[in-house]
Amino acid sequence: MKNKQSFSKISRAKVNLSLHVVGKRFDGYHCLDSLVAFPRVGDEISIEPSRNIDFRVVGRFADKLKSRENLILSAVDLLNHDGKGASIILNKDLPISAGLGGGSSNAALVLRMLTKLWNQPLPSIDNLISLGADVPACLDWDLKRMQGKGEILEKVKEPPTIWIVLANRGEKVSTRVIFNAVQTFNNEGLGKLPIFKTKNIFLDYLHDQRNDLEPPALKLFPQIMTLLNAIRNTSGCKISRMSGSGATCFGLFLKESDAQKASQDLAKSFPKAWIRVAQLFS
Repeated sequence: MKNKQSFSKISRAKVNLSLHVVGKRFDGYHCLDSLVAFPRVGDEISIEPSRNIDFRVVGRFADKLKSRENLILSAVDLLNHDGKGASIILNKDLPISAGLGGGSSNAALVLRMLTKLWNQPLPSIDNLISLGADVPACLDWDLKRMQGKGEILEKVKEPPTIWIVLANRGEKVSTRVIFNAVQTFNNEGLGKLPIFKTKNIFLDYLHDQRNDLEPPALKLFPQIMTLLNAIRNTSGCKISRMSGSGATCFGLFLKESDAQKASQDLAKSFPKAWIRVAQLFS
C-alpha cells in the first residue's frame, strides 16, 4: 500500500509547435519566440518520503541516462532538504536529447512535488533558469508563448482539442550543436497571436510559422527529413514539423482516429522508432 504522501505523475513532454530565433544575447543564449504545448505523454515520476535523497532511473531509456548527473538531483539541491529526504523514481519513456525538454520537465515536476511534500516555496526564477532555460515553462502545462531565453512566459488560450503524433527514430541530437549551427539570429518573431477560437484558426496560424532550428538540424542529420516526410504523408496530417532542436518530429491531426492510424502506419515504416499519440491540449 502506498504512503499517503506518495506522489506519482507524468512529466509531460514540451513540444515547440513553432520556434523562432530572434536574437543572440551577450551571454551566448539565443533569444527565442516560441509557442509551446504539453501533450499527455512523458516520463513518470514517483516520489515518497524517505530518510535520505534516493534517486533511481528505470524504464525504456534508463540505460542511456546517467543518474548521477541528472537534472533532477540539481533541482533537489535548490531546495532546503536538511533533515528531509525523498525516494525518487524516474520511469524514463521519453527519448534522450530528443527536443522534447524531458530533463527540464522532469526537474520542474520534481520541484513541484517536493515543495508540496516538504511545504516549501518554489525557487526563484533565476535559480530555475540556472537549471535550464526551459524549466520555468515546464512548471505548468498550459499552452504558452515563451520568449527571451525562456523566462518570459505568456499563457495562451487553447483552441479545441487537437491530436498529435510524436515520432523519434533514435538520433541523439545535441541542443548546443544545433544552436551553434544557426546562421541567422534576427529572424521575424511570432507576431501578434490571434485568438484561437477554432481548430482551423489555430492550424492556419501555425502553418505560417516555422522552427528555425529545423534547417541546421536537417543539414547535420538529413535522415530526419525521411521521418518528417513520412508523417506529412499520413492521412489527415495538417502540419508536420520538428520539435525544438530535434530529432523528434510531430504531426497534428483534427481527429483521434487519423492520429491513431498515422501512428500505426509510421510503426510499420519505422519499426524501431519511438511513437506516441496524445491529446495536445488539456
